[in-house]
Amino acid sequence: MTTMQYCERHEMHNCADCAPSAPQRSAPTSEWDDWPAAAIIIHASGKAHLPGCMHIAPDDIRPPRYGWVLTPSPGSWRRLAASSPLRATKGNTERAAVSRCESCDATQ
Repeated sequence: MTTMQYCERHEMHNCADCAPSAPQRSAPTSEWDDWPAAAIIIHASGKAHLPGCMHIAPDDIRPPRYGWVLTPSPGSWRRLAASSPLRATKGNTERAAVSRCESCDATQ
């Protein structure tokens, strides 16, 4: 029996965009493998990015330039705005996201 997985980012079960990929033998590991799919990464500019964003490299994501939220509440990505900032819970916890990366948003 297959269990339905709930996607916190998209607030739905069995989200095709966020479902864990099947392990592939001899496939190179992604540099983003250590990041949860639902994580939100917050740059010093207040721009939010998602794991896999082409604008940032995982090795560069560290305080004080970045903060992040590994398990954001459902709908956090869509609510991001100056009137509804998302405060980092890890890294530089003084960071707050007020806008979304357009490239990341296009994938949602």
